[in-house]
Parts: sequence; C-alpha cells; structure tokens
Amino acid sequence: MFVDIHNHILPGVDDGPKDLETALNMAQKAVEGGTDIMVATPHRAYFLRRDAPRAWVIDHVQSLQDALDKAGILLKVVPGVEIQFGPAVVADLTSQHLCTLGDAGTWALIEPPFEGLPDSAFSTIEQLSEAGINVVLAHPERNSEVQRDLAFVRGCVLRGCVLQITTGSLLGDFGPKALRAAEGILSNHLEWPIVIASDSHDPEHRRTNLMAAARDMAARIVGQEAAQAMVDSRPRSLVESTESNQK
Repeated sequence: MFVDIHNHILPGVDDGPKDLETALNMAQKAVEGGTDIMVATPHRAYFLRRDAPRAWVIDHVQSLQDALDKAGILLKVVPGVEIQFGPAVVADLTSQHLCTLGDAGTWALIEPPFEGLPDSAFSTIEQLSEAGINVVLAHPERNSEVQRDLAFVRGCVLRGCVLQITTGSLLGDFGPKALRAAEGILSNHLEWPIVIASDSHDPEHRRTNLMAAARDMAARIVGQEAAQAMVDSRPRSLVESTESNQK
C-alpha cells in the first residue's frame, strides 16, 4: 500500500478537481493504484493571494471523507496544505492559521518556487524547526536552481528536511531536467530522507495512480526495498506520528 502526502484532491478549492465527481474519480483511481491514505494539500500561495485556512481545509477534508465513505471508496483523507515559501510562513504555521500534515504541528509541506530560490528559505526552515515544526520540501527537483546544482537540497537536509519527489518527475512528465534532478536526489538516498508523492491534480494528466510506476523507476537507482519505503513506510510514519500526536 502507498501513502500520498502531496496531492490536490479537494474539489473546487484550487487547481485540482473542479467538482466532487472528479475528486471521487481521482480517489477511486488512487485506491485501485494501491494508495490507502492521502494527505489533501491545497495551495497556500502568498503571491497569488490564495489562502487555505486550517478550519476551512479541515471542513473540506471531512466533506470529502463523508462522500468517499458514502461511495464505498476505501481511502482515508487527512488535512494538510502545500505552503509556498513566503513572508508569513512561520507566523501562519506557529499560529495554526495553516495546517501541518495531519493537522498536528509536526511536519509542514513547503513549496519552493519553480524559478530561483528565496533568500529566506534556510532561515524559514530553521525558525520552523525551533518551533518544533519540520519541513517536507515539495518537489525540489522541479526548481530551476536545483536542476543545476543540488546544494540547496543538501542544505535543506542538513536542516532536517525530508525531500518529496513527484511521481511525474520520475516518469518524465516534467521533462529531462526534472528527471535528472530527481535521479540526482535519489542517488543520495543513503544520507537524504526522501518520499515520493503524486502532486496529483486531475484523473487524466496529473494522476493519483502513478505511485507504483514511480516507485519502480526509483528502484532502478535505490533498490526495491528503499523505493518501497519512499511510498509507504516513510510517508506512513509521518501520518501515523501526526495521528498519535492528536490522541
């Protein structure tokens, strides 16, 4: 089974599915592909003025879970947010305006831009760490600077980050530069903590059911056991640790 800690499955909230029917289709495909837990991570995009407040996300997750249960789709959805690096990240997380993964204050999914790197990135990670919040770095392989040099991700790992590679990057959907960067990150798997997630947005192009295919691509570099850990035991431990904190 797989745990997908980055996806856009909530209907009608961002650039994911526009309606519940599409979200249920995505969920069914995820289950058929072997996923049993998804952390719904709608965008918090500071520079687009797109917010995703904690209570709002929790309500939308519960509504989707109710619909999944009614439809008999055996998928568990828990709340989260994909948070763009920005001026209010630390304040928004420490004040609980935004969800951490599983809404338990332990891990936050933070997204670097696709072009360039924010000067405050390391400072933000360090401040969050001091507040007891660790960072999962979303799809670093898609960043133009990381595609040229892995120094930034190395610095993130030194500050306690987990690196999240997207399924589509490993399958070549985002081009050769993203694929090479993903392979470069995977080549450091003995020292760097890595998870694989779908970053799915729809049932056809950015799909929920590519976890097995991406795992198998990763296995060519890291071996089958390590690749399976990246889609199952490691992301599952993040979800389970947040659940235990909520009890």
